[in-house]
Amino acid sequence: MKNSSYFSKLKQIATSVTGMLVAVSMLCVAFVLPTTAMAQEGSAGALLEEIVTTARKRSNAEAVQDVPIAVTAFGAAQIEALFVQKIDDLGYLMPNVQMEQIGTFPGVQSFSIRGQGINSSIPSVDPTVGVFVDGVYLGTTFGVVLDTFDIESVEVLRGPQGLLFGRNVTGGAVLVRNARPNGEFGFRAKVRATDYDEVVAAVAIEGSLVEDKLAAKLVLYQSDNPGYFPNPTNGTDVGELDTTLIRPTFVWTPNDTTDVTLIWENGNSEGDGAAWTSVSLQQAGALPEFTTVLNDIGFTDIEWNQVTLEANFEVAGGTLTNILGYREVEADSATDVDGIQVPIFFVPGDVSQDQISNELRWSGSLSDSWETTVGLYFFEQDISYREGRFIQGGALLVALGGDMNAKNFGVFWNNDFFINDSWTLTAGIRYTDEEKTAQIISGVGGGCSDVINFNCTFDNLKGDWSNITPKIGVQWNFNDDSQLYGFWTKGFRSGGFNFRNAKPNIIPPGPTTEEENNTFEIGLKTDFANGRARLNLAVFQNQIDDIQREINVGDPDVVVLQATLNAGDVTINGFEAEFIALLTDNFSINASYGWQEGDYDRIDPQVAGIEAALGITVIGGELPRLAPTNYSLGFSWDIPTGRMGVFNVASSYSWREEHFYDDSNLNKFEDQKRFNASINWLSPGDSWQVSLYGKNMNDQPNYGNLTSIAGLYIAGPMQIGSVYGLEVNFRM
Repeated sequence: MKNSSYFSKLKQIATSVTGMLVAVSMLCVAFVLPTTAMAQEGSAGALLEEIVTTARKRSNAEAVQDVPIAVTAFGAAQIEALFVQKIDDLGYLMPNVQMEQIGTFPGVQSFSIRGQGINSSIPSVDPTVGVFVDGVYLGTTFGVVLDTFDIESVEVLRGPQGLLFGRNVTGGAVLVRNARPNGEFGFRAKVRATDYDEVVAAVAIEGSLVEDKLAAKLVLYQSDNPGYFPNPTNGTDVGELDTTLIRPTFVWTPNDTTDVTLIWENGNSEGDGAAWTSVSLQQAGALPEFTTVLNDIGFTDIEWNQVTLEANFEVAGGTLTNILGYREVEADSATDVDGIQVPIFFVPGDVSQDQISNELRWSGSLSDSWETTVGLYFFEQDISYREGRFIQGGALLVALGGDMNAKNFGVFWNNDFFINDSWTLTAGIRYTDEEKTAQIISGVGGGCSDVINFNCTFDNLKGDWSNITPKIGVQWNFNDDSQLYGFWTKGFRSGGFNFRNAKPNIIPPGPTTEEENNTFEIGLKTDFANGRARLNLAVFQNQIDDIQREINVGDPDVVVLQATLNAGDVTINGFEAEFIALLTDNFSINASYGWQEGDYDRIDPQVAGIEAALGITVIGGELPRLAPTNYSLGFSWDIPTGRMGVFNVASSYSWREEHFYDDSNLNKFEDQKRFNASINWLSPGDSWQVSLYGKNMNDQPNYGNLTSIAGLYIAGPMQIGSVYGLEVNFRM
């Protein structure tokens, strides 16, 4: 990456200053926590501020510390303080959580929680971690790595959430909530510039259209990324991606018992294809890190529209909520996957997806000791995918893809029984039925009369699954600020199909059997030292039957063979800890730690036949994307200066242990380290904030995918290394 001399100097200063501050923070830890009131200015106490969650779909939002589940929540203040531009920026700050981009094309999520994640950008493959925006489930992994601005909160729920959120949340769920207008006039603007000439500009304006009745907000966001990865063959930088977003929001409150919110978001990301590189050439010293020599930069064009209509009514002593959502995504991309100058493997692909969903639920008290939530859910989506593979400069052309319709219906009922002021019992159940129909191109040589225009023979396939998801738990609030909880629950991931049906004679395109997850979890949440310190712990065991895996192996006919199969049964055990403490009125520290291990209890008999036919191991002994150990450390230090406002210095360090990328256990992600720091000035009254920040300051390379092509070790999409930026925020 190229740095100007100015930013290079700032990098040296920031690194030196932050190193001294880390040493200071370690000395401060040795002192006893004071008991004076929290500072009212600056950012040091931001992580201890109360953040509410909608994870349990109660009539009223609850404080995160009050809910008996493992959840890490980031409010607006924390998101801004961490300089989060996309939600995957949060992936290193939580135990046993990985939030990565993956695959052939940009913007595709591969989120993994507690060792459960997908390893493919096949759009017909359901994720293990569901993403919900304003209560609407995103049905495809394309277009999910969202730019963030004016976000009210991001909640990351660890472990199966099937009772209240349905299928495809066996690993967990990510809940994103956009900020709503409250009827008061407000204005905020942000401008950001980085050392590789990326510029971000965003504004949000809100106010009242009809006093006390109709409030409105308009958000505009523009990001211009000129490309981060040098290509010495032509002197350009690869990775250009320009994103534009508009989001108007209206909140209508005709009376004290009713509110209706309408949110429309339209976004577009357009630029280069994903940046791939040869790790083999890097290791041989022939190619610097973060550099690519691909012969075709490809392109990316993703557009999405989402409309959400949420209505809340006070009915029968509780709240009746209806969330209607519609979303469509068009993603047209092309990538030079081999990442070198020789035209070996060029892949264009097109995804078209639209979905509609509706959830109707009622939550309230049936008595002084009985709180309940009951609901109905419907979801339907259509996905169309076409992928071409231009192999050896077009000497071989391969057409892959298909069309799929999925319909899902669910009914759920959750209950909390308050035995006394300290003890609560939870019991709930959900029934889900899902049906999928698919038409999939019949693999290589499957009757394509015109590969370019996809005039091919399609196989007609169908799958139908139903599942019951129960949950039983207990919560003991042993004082006003502490709880112990434990529960058993199930989750399931729908069976499905493989749009990249390259060799159906060896691995059928589906349907796969549904994946079921039994989870046991025990946790502790406690605030102590007069609310100035917080410790959350969780121990869990996941028992997964018929786990679905997406193999990714080299193949002489199609370069890379990807397929889905039920690999067997797996057990994952783990431990998580999160700690925050305000050591003085102006100095706080935070830390997280995660440990996990996963092993196969049974390998499905079909695996041996597949391995014999391919002549290669497809299921190794260790699970991919399961980092055995991960941790983070950070601090925030406010320096009040009276009339000059407050200066804040913050830093964090994260580490993730090496782990396998693929199910074959052939390729490994190296240890990942992240060192971030910022120096911030907040004006009196907090109208202005000016920040100088660095992210990934140790310049650690990271990739979404590792594979072998033509004897070379290929990696991509590359994630950016060190970034230094200047950001200015204004609000009134």
